Amino acid sequence: MFEIKEMNLYKTTNRFLNNYNHLKKSLKREPTIEEMSDIDQLHYNGIEAVNEAIFKTNINKNSLVLDIGSGIGGPARYITSKTNSTVYAIEIQKELNYISKKLTFNYKLNTFIHHIFADILTFNFKELKFDSIVSWLALYHIPDRTKLLKNLYKLLNVDGHVYVEDFYLKKNLSSEEKINLSKKFHANHLVNFKSYQNELINNKFQILEFTDMSENWTKFTKNRLDKFKKNYDRNIQINDKVTTDNVLSFYELAFKLLSNEVIGGIKYVAKKK
Repeated sequence: MFEIKEMNLYKTTNRFLNNYNHLKKSLKREPTIEEMSDIDQLHYNGIEAVNEAIFKTNINKNSLVLDIGSGIGGPARYITSKTNSTVYAIEIQKELNYISKKLTFNYKLNTFIHHIFADILTFNFKELKFDSIVSWLALYHIPDRTKLLKNLYKLLNVDGHVYVEDFYLKKNLSSEEKINLSKKFHANHLVNFKSYQNELINNKFQILEFTDMSENWTKFTKNRLDKFKKNYDRNIQINDKVTTDNVLSFYELAFKLLSNEVIGGIKYVAKKK
């Protein structure tokens, strides 16, 4: 299995703090959580998707929330700022976890958010149980889906909810294509739409909603790509050409995979019976 750093999206991570510092300087003040969303919400549809997760999983001030593949902490900070809930944000990339902690401290949310640099398959949460588990575009990175779902079921309180946005496979791929997808997109578990549902059912989750987001995400990635190209020179000034080209290459790949219907998008809400 390839390292996640093989993805062009994560080859240069200093851009996140560069972009944050540039925004802060241009505003001449600390950006609001909402103003930061273009930088720290690494998934599709930004805070709109996080608002939906808050609503669909009933997150409130008494909730204990687990965010899997938390990136640089954008969703965790937004959830906490809106609900005063406590969030455990687990991230497998050391650099991203470091940036998460730094930004969360800057926003004085470190008493609400616990950033964990660890693998969700192996980290010991001891007696912790969560009311809500959320994840955006991260679960397809994890190869052992059965172990993952067993872990999630164990970590969730009875009547607790899961909100996930993830990818599924639309086309049959050759071995070479699968290897290429694993390297460039860190796709380590992609199955078709029906198989994805069956995995949840077979691991005792009750599916409440299961939505195909392919068309929506194709439009989103097209708009994101067009916007990035338009601001190409500005991005080079803030970061550098290598960093900018890496991100551009990844944005092109994501749009190509969705528009060519190699992969599709899934959004679902499930419950522990």
